[in-house]
Amino acid sequence: MSGRHRRAGSSALDEIERADLLLLAIPLAFCAAYAAASLVARGYTVPVAGGSLAAGALVVDGLFVNPPDEA
Repeated sequence: MSGRHRRAGSSALDEIERADLLLLAIPLAFCAAYAAASLVARGYTVPVAGGSLAAGALVVDGLFVNPPDEA
């Protein structure tokens, strides 16, 4: 969804790019790790740290391992 127009006969799911999925996965990873850690640990420090590490790993992947292509 990088600002390009859709082709005739293509669905929106055909046009979803890796960067778009990564932007969706970052908050989902944070919430999932936070929820899992909050079941195990008391307080909020450990769940926030776990969620931050999970989301940070996706950010590092999106910026340095597989950077976005030039449009």
